[in-house]
Amino acid sequence: MIAVKDYCALPVRPRPINGEATLGFLMRVARENGYETLRQLGNTFRNFDGLCQALGLSAEERQGLLGPHPSFWGPSAFSNGLAVADFNHSQMRWCPLCLRDSVHLRGPWLLKISCVCNRHSIRLLERCPSCGSTQRLERVNLKQCACGAWLADIRGADQVDEPLISVSRSVEAAIDGKSALAGFPAMSLPEWIRLIGYLGQFSNTFQPAKPGKIANMHQLDTASVLMQQVGWLLDGWPENFHALLTTIHRQTASQSSIRRTFGSLYRTLYTDLSGECFQFLRDEFERYLQKHWSGVVNKRHKAFKPETVARHPRVTLKQAAKKAGVAPSTVRHFVRADVIAGNQIELPSGRKLRSIDEQSLKQIAILAKGYVTLGEAAKQLALPERRVRELISAGILKPLVSRQLGNAATWLIPWQQVQGLFFAGTEVSHLPLTISVRYILKHWHLLDGEFINLIRAILECQIQPLGNPTQPVPLGSILLAEQQTRQWRVEKRCEGGVSLSVDEAAQWLGLKQQVVYDLVKLGLLATIKDDLPGQRVTHAGIDDFQTSYISLAEYAKTMNRAPRWLLQTLSVRPVSGPMIDGGRQYFFRRSDLCTERISSR
Repeated sequence: MIAVKDYCALPVRPRPINGEATLGFLMRVARENGYETLRQLGNTFRNFDGLCQALGLSAEERQGLLGPHPSFWGPSAFSNGLAVADFNHSQMRWCPLCLRDSVHLRGPWLLKISCVCNRHSIRLLERCPSCGSTQRLERVNLKQCACGAWLADIRGADQVDEPLISVSRSVEAAIDGKSALAGFPAMSLPEWIRLIGYLGQFSNTFQPAKPGKIANMHQLDTASVLMQQVGWLLDGWPENFHALLTTIHRQTASQSSIRRTFGSLYRTLYTDLSGECFQFLRDEFERYLQKHWSGVVNKRHKAFKPETVARHPRVTLKQAAKKAGVAPSTVRHFVRADVIAGNQIELPSGRKLRSIDEQSLKQIAILAKGYVTLGEAAKQLALPERRVRELISAGILKPLVSRQLGNAATWLIPWQQVQGLFFAGTEVSHLPLTISVRYILKHWHLLDGEFINLIRAILECQIQPLGNPTQPVPLGSILLAEQQTRQWRVEKRCEGGVSLSVDEAAQWLGLKQQVVYDLVKLGLLATIKDDLPGQRVTHAGIDDFQTSYISLAEYAKTMNRAPRWLLQTLSVRPVSGPMIDGGRQYFFRRSDLCTERISSR
């Protein structure tokens, strides 16, 4: 052991190599001067400055060293913004090929994030290739492991991918204040370390809940994972970064908040990596939101650049309605009906937040002009609103939005469908007595479903509107032949088994109303009482009457005889008639006439 006072000269004073690790240089000094450990060297010199003075190191030589000195000499001071925590203090890493060239410890190898040799593109080693033991930094022999194996043995040194080498070279270049990664802003070494330490924790399969200090950074495997991930992100920039954002986005797609959706990554981008040199990360994140965030981005997002908020393509329904010049409910109905593509997010409170793309505003304005409300449709068709509702229920009108579709407060009916219920008339040489649809609705006391049946008959041309063929008129104002329409209604009621009034029964039988009233009074035509007002005649009652009785006029027609002559020649007595009971027509029992014909043969 060499005994010295506070400052003494050393027998062997090796010179530092530019870029050498401070600890590595001290290992060489200790070994060449007979010390077995760095602690023994520390016991000889009370501080690092004393050792440098004893070695006669110049200021330039001291600046060429990288990394901290041993902790027993107190805290290390760094002028380049690095911290003691950025370096390994216990385990050594090395490149075996570099050790073959020169047995000294390179400064970048001591950085916790270092994992590859940039010169040979191989993975650094931290374990003996023979016994597998880690190499501690308190040792002084850089050539051999305690087991006797040479550390320059290249067994276990694997080739690494280009993205990882690219990032590692950028980190090493930053030591000298250079930038080696094209297309990215220049970053200092501390900034690179911060970027790798935070961003490297995020991958498509894992996102830390609380990114911060990383455990086991002194181990090579941990550093390799971080460097590999950052290399992947920056090599395929920005596609790989977008892929990471998409993965996180899909995992929490139901979130309405950007901050909650992207969680710890959001905090990393805007808090942990808030420096100006990391702005390229935030810019790309905000560009991703521009394309893929289906919610709105408003002034509450104070961390975003103002142009990001201004250019975001999605707006709330209220904003869209204001810009398109329509009611908010109209936009909401278009979205509910999937006419306009919209996005809906359910907030924790249960309230639903909807948004649409600004490119849909022009389409909204066009659509709004092509639809009318229920009241507007009723006014255009000259019909009561409840009749328009019947047309909707029957499927004749198919609204985009109605109470039946989504319980909407507003009805939106395509104007084109409303126009389909305007009819041109048919010219006739002799215009019969006409009646309007609106009059029929007001005075004919139509039964349930009869209005729809009437409209279908008009649409199917079973009943022809009359009037000017060049001037279509709305459904409520079209004119129909009254007699034809009445006859059609009676036929429909009979077909449906609905009871008829006496007047309708007269139309069905082809008799005058007074004649049928007389038949009812005499009991020849049976009537009933049901929910409808007045005496009602059933279809079965009409069949019974026609089976049992026949008028003189009808019988004369079948016999091809004059009614007056036939009345004088028949021996059968009528059951009703002018000379019998004062009735307006003669009626016979069919059975009596059949007997008369048989006896006359």
